[in-house]
Amino acid sequence: MGFMSSTPTPHLKRVMVFIDGGYLRGILRNHFGEEFIEDPAKFANALTHLIEKIKGESSFAPYSKPEVIRNYYYDAKYLPKEPEYSEKAEYFEKLKDNLPKNSSIDLKFGRLIKSGNKNEPRQKGVDVLLSIDMVVKAFLDHYDVAILVAGDDDFLDAVNVVKDFTGKRVVGFYSPKNTSKRLIESFDYKFPRLPTPLYNDYEP
Repeated sequence: MGFMSSTPTPHLKRVMVFIDGGYLRGILRNHFGEEFIEDPAKFANALTHLIEKIKGESSFAPYSKPEVIRNYYYDAKYLPKEPEYSEKAEYFEKLKDNLPKNSSIDLKFGRLIKSGNKNEPRQKGVDVLLSIDMVVKAFLDHYDVAILVAGDDDFLDAVNVVKDFTGKRVVGFYSPKNTSKRLIESFDYKFPRLPTPLYNDYEP
């Protein structure tokens, strides 16, 4: 009689990462400073570092081999009519150029709209774009596990739809100080590791 192992055979878990750029920039701004965020090369390196750390984490997929197949980064651009459009567009082009060619990072954009008494720029459509992608790709069976790097309570409905109607898992990588408690509670696996310890060994 052959030896029978009690350990399940590892199977592949397809993972997609969804990153709210405004959320990540806010955390890194507080940690490294405004000058760091304004440098597209430094920010690209920090974004790549985060994804590599996430790829190295396997405790959310016991008895499985997680494979990160795509990373989505969501941010906002000014409309072409705004005077800041060219500068911001150039920033994102440089950001894209500084990302590793084999990183599988897709950049997606909402809009920056000036509003309020101070005419300050505000993101529009970013949360909706991320939520739609995460939900639609779950229903299309493009992934088994979604990793969400975000903190806004507005993502709660998308997380619940993915979990309740598709059976997919949603994992959160977040900063406890900058994240909705209800969103944290909705995650299947919780990693309160931003900005540390994920950036403890990072040198800007």
